[in-house]
Amino acid sequence: MQLNNPLQMNDWGIKKFLTVVTAVQLAMWGVIGLDAMGLKIPILREFVGFIYLTFIPGIILLRFLKLHKLSNIETLLYTVGLSIATLMFTGLFMNTVYPVFGIDRPISLTFLIITISIIVLLLCIMSYVRDKDFSDPSFVDSGDILFPPALFLCLIPFLAVFGTYLANFYHNNILLMFLIVILAVMVLLIAFDKFIPKNLYPLAVFIIAISLLYHTSLISMYIWGTDIQFEHYLCNLVKINSIWDSTIHHNCNAMLSLVMLSPIYSIICDTPIHWVFKIIYPFLFSLVPLGLYRVFQKQTDDKVAFLSCFFFVSLFVTYAELTQIARQQISEIFFALLMLLMVDKNMNNMKRTILFIPFAFSLAVSHYGLSYVFMFSLIVAWTMLYLNAQYKHEKMENNITSTFVLLYITFALTWYMYVSSSSVFESIICIGEHIANSIFTDFLNPEASQGLYLAVTKTVSPLHEFTKVVHIVTQFFIIFGIIALLLKRIEIKFEKEYVAFSMVNFIIYIANILIPYFSDQLKASRMYQITLFFLSPFFVIGGIMFFKMLTRVAGVSWTNESVKSSLKMLSVILVIFLLCNTGFIYEVAKDNPTSIALSNLEDAYVFNEQEVISAKWLSDVKSGSRVHSDRFGWLLLCGMVYFDEVRYHDYLGDTKKIPEHTYIYLRSITVKRDRIKVKEESNTCYISLQNSTFFNEVLIHRNKIYANGGSEIYR
Repeated sequence: MQLNNPLQMNDWGIKKFLTVVTAVQLAMWGVIGLDAMGLKIPILREFVGFIYLTFIPGIILLRFLKLHKLSNIETLLYTVGLSIATLMFTGLFMNTVYPVFGIDRPISLTFLIITISIIVLLLCIMSYVRDKDFSDPSFVDSGDILFPPALFLCLIPFLAVFGTYLANFYHNNILLMFLIVILAVMVLLIAFDKFIPKNLYPLAVFIIAISLLYHTSLISMYIWGTDIQFEHYLCNLVKINSIWDSTIHHNCNAMLSLVMLSPIYSIICDTPIHWVFKIIYPFLFSLVPLGLYRVFQKQTDDKVAFLSCFFFVSLFVTYAELTQIARQQISEIFFALLMLLMVDKNMNNMKRTILFIPFAFSLAVSHYGLSYVFMFSLIVAWTMLYLNAQYKHEKMENNITSTFVLLYITFALTWYMYVSSSSVFESIICIGEHIANSIFTDFLNPEASQGLYLAVTKTVSPLHEFTKVVHIVTQFFIIFGIIALLLKRIEIKFEKEYVAFSMVNFIIYIANILIPYFSDQLKASRMYQITLFFLSPFFVIGGIMFFKMLTRVAGVSWTNESVKSSLKMLSVILVIFLLCNTGFIYEVAKDNPTSIALSNLEDAYVFNEQEVISAKWLSDVKSGSRVHSDRFGWLLLCGMVYFDEVRYHDYLGDTKKIPEHTYIYLRSITVKRDRIKVKEESNTCYISLQNSTFFNEVLIHRNKIYANGGSEIYR
């Protein structure tokens, strides 16, 4: 039995294609109508809304552009990328134009569904006119869907879902621990050519990514993390007011990936903003490793591509830090799409350019940090390609044109200068100035450079020291791979654009380690993760070349079997890398656990229900007075109270600088466990609240105005 391949809808006959689109459109109207009549069916609107927003605009645009005969991966990625870009810029258009015509609340359900429906209708008409004669559907055997390895892979993410449920409500991490073991076994099965065939490698990459992301993002019923609290506040502000105030002076306020995309998903799907961040954004972000797999596969082979992606996904930043930065999750989707276009030599130049522009512009309005990294990489890579062509007296033929470079720079700088009161533009100027100054004052100073500091400082235990050694080994392989590329010791033929960008990102990687302030302000761990978009394959290549060198030193001949053996050894290293990064080994050994998901770290920024309820109460009753709390309490309050009205004292127990008539917010760690953070010389520790200066000189003179057993508020 054969079925039409759903990922290749753009290759179907136009009538069947438009029938499916119309059915989804009618379903969207239907579920909204049912909700309006009070007949809400659980999950239905969320599911239909997600499918409608994530896939329908993009797949119609693919049809309109006559982009056919793409791979399943490319069809999926381009569809999602075009849909997200359409939603962001549609929201911007509505927010800018509708108020001119007297519509004061443009970002509301009625205007959103009408506008998006009209866009879908117009795109359908244009697609029919341009592409009505094309019909060449591909087929998939229904037996492939029921193939045991495929079923096995599809069941794995449910371990993350049920595992986080157990962790949240029963403080039991057994399923999450089992999930990590299963993911480790998967990489071994693939490396040793067991059970999982090559055609399922892309699915395996996606499953690993979504499982790791959900095993952290779904911890707690509330959002947790640092930046995401500010993001939540700004997005919620748009949703409540039904309009975006572009003048708010905050970097995050300039990002359409936040202030447009998440409110649109939230309103259409009738889902709170924090669940959009916890479920929808990680799902979208899990497509990034899939895109990288396709980029690597086009230039290497299936197994090297898989191991490279596994290395990228296994880094703790990908699934732990980035779940706290919603805007970067979306921006990395466009970054991966630009890479895919860069190495795609089969697509028509005109169509590639048409895709380059919306993806690049979407990157610029999604995350300022990554946008500037891409801008720098773009300028340097284009210069390298130009000089190389001049040196060889060749015509410069590549997928990156000077026109595109100038267009991107102009758009990005213009956006950052005129949106959010130029806060992003001011920030990058300030960072650039400090980086330039620190090069001459603190170069190679471990105390000034976060990258060097992490490399030379001692860890809390031998097991943690072992993890640091594992990280150093992986980075050694990357450097070894880059050297092999420069010395032309590898047989893999990378595209020249990819090589140029890899060299630029290697420079960024080195700067991230050596240059002070660069690693501190741009965050060493996040910057390293960005460079891995290009450097991940060099971990595998460097590992192979290293083992090849060892065999030659040992006097053993190098064969194809030797390459396979090297990949198997690298898979073992990657398993260790995963177990270290997830905190699995620390949890097993009970040795200073690091994982919020596995270890239920109560002192971190995972907030309980009592803390959230009290913070909501405070956001409703405060009357312009400032609020003081510890760092984590400050983060929670920033998601609900305007951040300029909240102050934090990381060492709340020491402070005497809290003015009268201000609020003091205490979290569960202080209320339930009588612990407060203080600083003694260069070390921090927790002491009893009753023994603190803060209690005797500040708190004792205040009135307790709220208490719920898990948090307290004083004034």
